[in-house]
Amino acid sequence: MSPETESVRRARDTSEPDTVLTFVKDNLEAIAVAIVMALVIKHFCVEAFKIPTSSMRPTLLGESDNEQGEGDRILVDKFAYLFSSPSRWDVIVFRYPLNMARNFIKRIAGLPGEHLRISDDGDLWVKRAGKEHGDDELHIPQKPPRVREQFYRAVYPPLPPEPDEDDEKSTTIPATLSHFWRIDGGVPNAWRLESHAEFVYNGGRAAALRNVASILEHTTPRSWPSSSNAGELVRDARFAMRVTLDAPKKEGEDTSSRFTLRWRPDASFLAVITLSSKAGTSEAFVRRDTQVVKQAALDVVLEAGTSYDVVLEYVDGHLRAHVDGKELAVLADGRTFSDTLDEAGDQRFTIEAEGHGLKVQDLAIARDLRYENSWDANPSAERRGIDIPDGRYFMLGDNTSNSSDSRRWRMVTVHIRGGGTIRHDHSDSPEYLKSGNGDLSLKRVTDADGIVRTWNENDEDTDKGSETNAAPFVDSDLIVGRAFLVFWPCWPKFPGRLGFIH
Repeated sequence: MSPETESVRRARDTSEPDTVLTFVKDNLEAIAVAIVMALVIKHFCVEAFKIPTSSMRPTLLGESDNEQGEGDRILVDKFAYLFSSPSRWDVIVFRYPLNMARNFIKRIAGLPGEHLRISDDGDLWVKRAGKEHGDDELHIPQKPPRVREQFYRAVYPPLPPEPDEDDEKSTTIPATLSHFWRIDGGVPNAWRLESHAEFVYNGGRAAALRNVASILEHTTPRSWPSSSNAGELVRDARFAMRVTLDAPKKEGEDTSSRFTLRWRPDASFLAVITLSSKAGTSEAFVRRDTQVVKQAALDVVLEAGTSYDVVLEYVDGHLRAHVDGKELAVLADGRTFSDTLDEAGDQRFTIEAEGHGLKVQDLAIARDLRYENSWDANPSAERRGIDIPDGRYFMLGDNTSNSSDSRRWRMVTVHIRGGGTIRHDHSDSPEYLKSGNGDLSLKRVTDADGIVRTWNENDEDTDKGSETNAAPFVDSDLIVGRAFLVFWPCWPKFPGRLGFIH
C-alpha cells in the first residue's frame, strides 16, 4: 500500500467519529430550536384548543355533538388584541373567572361601560351605562353579515328521512307540501307546487302562498311543521330564493308583473319587498299596524327570462332587501325595548305574484338566534338589565338555552375564622374528606385562582356564614385570544368542520 493511500485511510478513519457527532449535534440543535419555537408560538402567537361541551353549538361542536365523539379543535389568535380591543360578537377563549385553571370559550355580547338587557323576544339591547340614560336610548347592536350568517339556524327546506328511521317512530315531518304551504287569494290553481325546491305561479290574478306553521325558537328542518315544533315565536328570520319571470304567452302582451314577499313576525309589524316589471315601482317598506315606518325604492326591474336571487332579511330591528347579492335597502322598524312581541295574530310569511307566470326555486328559510332572558345568577337582571364595569366583558354562548355563561355564573365566598376567605364556583360543590379522627369534616374545592383548597368545616366563621353572588364579568386580563379557525375534524369527509369562526 502506498504512503499516500495509507494517509488518506487514516484521515478517513479519524474523521468518522467527528462526522457522527456533528450530525447528532446538528439534529439535536434543530430539534431544540423547533421545540423552543413551538413553545414561543403557543405562548405568544397561536394555540390549539379542543371544545369539550355544546355551549357554543352549532358554531362550535363539543364531544357529544360530533358523530366521532370528539369536539371541534380550534386555533386561537393570541395577538388579536395586542393593538386593539375586543369587539362585540368576537368568539374568544378566556380563563374562567370562577376557576382560572380552566379555559372557557364564549361570544362577547356586552362591552365595558355598557348597560345590557335581553328582551323577552330574544334580542340584545345596549346603551351607555348610567342612571342618566333612559330606555329610549337602548338599541339593538347590529351583527355584521358574517356573524349573522353564523347565527342563522335552518328552518326550510326539510331534511330527508334518516336511512335507519323506523316509520312508526319517525319524527320526520311529512313530505306533503300542503303541510307547509297554503294558497291564498281566491285563486286555488294559481300556484303549482312541484317540489320543495320549485314553486310555479301560472300567471293571472294576484295569488299568494303562505306558511302553515309558525317559526319558533326550536324550529328545525325536521320539526317544521309538526307536533314537535316548539318554543316561543322568533321575530328575526331570513328568506332567500331564486325568482324567474316567464316571457309573455302572447306576442305583444305587455301585462305588468309583480312579485312580493311579506314577513309578518307578529300582529304589529310587517316587512315587505316588492319587485315589479314597471320601472320605478319596486320598493321595500316596514309597517307598524297601519302606519308605514320606513320606505325605500329598489333599483331593480323584473325582466322576462331573467333569474333574480332575492333575499328578505328581517333581523336586529331592520329589514334588509337583497337582490343578486346587493343590499338595496336597510330599513329600521323603529322598535323600542318596551315593544314586546305581539302574538295576538298569526305569524305569516307570504309569497305573492301577479301578471306573467314565474318560478320560485331553492327557497331557504332560516331563523336568527333567540337569546333567552333567563338569569339564574341574577334574576333581577331579567327586569332591569345589568351595568358592565370598565375593563370587563359580558359573555354569552350560542347555545343560549344550554350554556354556562355570564347569565349563570355565581361565586361562593366561604369565610374562615381569622379573616380568611375561600372563593369558588357555585357549580363546583366542595368534596368532603375524612379528617384525622375519621369524621367527614374536611372540605376540598378548586378555588377561583385554580388552586385546590382544603379546610375544616369547623373552622368556618358561622357568624359570617357563606355568600353566593353573581359573577357575570370577564376581566380583560383573563382573555387568552380570539378563536378564528376550526381545523379538525376535517376527515374522512373533507372539508368536514374546517372553516373560519365568525
